[in-house]
Amino acid sequence: MDKQRAIAIFLAVIMVGSIVPMFFSGSSNNATNTNDANGTASEAPSIDSMQGKHINHALNSIADGLAMSPEGITSAQYVDFAKVNTSQLQMFEPLPTEMLTLYNVWVTTQFTAFSKNIAEDSDAVFEMHTINPKVVNFPYIASTEPYKGYYFLSRGNNYSNVVGSPMLLGSEKRLKEVIDVISGDAAGSHDFDYLLSKTEPGAEIQMVSSDNKLAADQYYLEFKYLENESYARTTVYLNLNQSVLTKIDSLAENSSSRGLDYDIVKDNNITKVVVKSNGSNLINLAFEPYS
Repeated sequence: MDKQRAIAIFLAVIMVGSIVPMFFSGSSNNATNTNDANGTASEAPSIDSMQGKHINHALNSIADGLAMSPEGITSAQYVDFAKVNTSQLQMFEPLPTEMLTLYNVWVTTQFTAFSKNIAEDSDAVFEMHTINPKVVNFPYIASTEPYKGYYFLSRGNNYSNVVGSPMLLGSEKRLKEVIDVISGDAAGSHDFDYLLSKTEPGAEIQMVSSDNKLAADQYYLEFKYLENESYARTTVYLNLNQSVLTKIDSLAENSSSRGLDYDIVKDNNITKVVVKSNGSNLINLAFEPYS
């Protein structure tokens, strides 16, 4: 893969969260609230005060998000904004003020999952967000009847929220499938369990995909701040194509000229590639081809 294509694909994946606010072009509401200069909601009802059941599940990793997701997920992304926004990794994510437009309060973590091409089906994508403070500070229309005890807050454009920690965001059809998993009435997504068992927890940005079979059956990609202004990009592949491994080996041979340090480990059907750099070479690290 040439560098220009790598940049385009990287940005398309890593910036998925920045397109979500554009889905909301205006909707009706039960209550409209305001923010102070720091984005803190004033006079907004707490999530705990909302009618019906509330989502209550950890969202500290991509694995947590997948545990709540229905079967058929082909790619997903997790971002810890609370950590990302304290390092140079923030250059690859939407500005905090852009994410603020989703709920008019801060989004601290985000999980996005796809089941197929979003351009073909709006039900292909849904999101989960933890927010701070935990209030309902956005326009909506509440459903008159709950689904398994959960009410939908319509945001317009076929998108709704289900309140809780995390907040669910997507079409009602898709969110019903998520509620089925959370309620124990449907199987969750386990396609990436084996791949994720080969990773370490704690990365600020995490992605999984099974969409590019020409490169590998599955891959996991993460970006993590280490210490002393250094960063690591880790990619874990399941059944990596030999031609791709050859390209990665070639990149590793002259990586020092780009300020990068490679560590490649192959264990049966798993190939793990860790690339490190200091902060001044973070762009090279981000755009270094990985497939």
